[in-house]
Amino acid sequence: MRGAVAALLTKQFIQYDPSYQTSTSQVLVESLADVPELRILDGAVRSGDVPLDAGGTQALAMIHSVGAGEKKVVAYRMKGAGIATRRSRGITLIPRDGLYGPVEGDVLFYEPKFDLITCGDFAYFTAVTLIQTKLRADHKARDLSRSTFRSVTAKLRIEGIEALEAAVVDDPNLRNKMAQIARLIASEPDYPQKLKMGNLIRFIEANSQFGIDLGTVRGKKALLFDPSPQRRHQIPRLLADDYLFSFLTNRSYEAGSKLRLQD
Repeated sequence: MRGAVAALLTKQFIQYDPSYQTSTSQVLVESLADVPELRILDGAVRSGDVPLDAGGTQALAMIHSVGAGEKKVVAYRMKGAGIATRRSRGITLIPRDGLYGPVEGDVLFYEPKFDLITCGDFAYFTAVTLIQTKLRADHKARDLSRSTFRSVTAKLRIEGIEALEAAVVDDPNLRNKMAQIARLIASEPDYPQKLKMGNLIRFIEANSQFGIDLGTVRGKKALLFDPSPQRRHQIPRLLADDYLFSFLTNRSYEAGSKLRLQD
């Protein structure tokens, strides 16, 4: 725990932005006021108002704290595979006097790593999706997705555009795709200009292997949004030019990484 806190102090602090991707030397910072469920939990932990775990129920998180008062630092490890799980099947054995004997009752398998640290009125973390998924504070990600979608589709014709906008706001995977587009726009402000209606239609007609259908809007060819789970990602992926080869915007990438190469 103290090692995790010491490592945190060596990082560059970045205000949380759903579109941002941190490097190993950076950490995201968000106000607890913007993460209501975490703020309530953190308040209970700091006040000591947390009941003892008698076993038998699912572990939601592992919590460690050091210090006291306003300087108390609390570290959280959220529930997930290999993080904090009870195993009721099988037999767990430990050595006693040279012989292995069974451990009775629940056994908690815990990997001592941390997803998030709180101190004062702020949360510190590195996984940009943590806030909107495990902590269910997705309002900033939703706002980013909506504004990005409207920015790149303002001059496009899309049959079913209202349903598509709702999908990119509500679906976490499509929100991630909008965050990817937001990063493209931040690095290339003219990126939306490359997504012209004529270019998109020509691309779709020349690349039927991607399975994107065309519809009509006001009597003209348009992109057609298919809301089925198997195909709802197609237009967001198209808008992100998220293909192995950048046929749409003629951009060059480093092989195997999708990192943009400078022209």
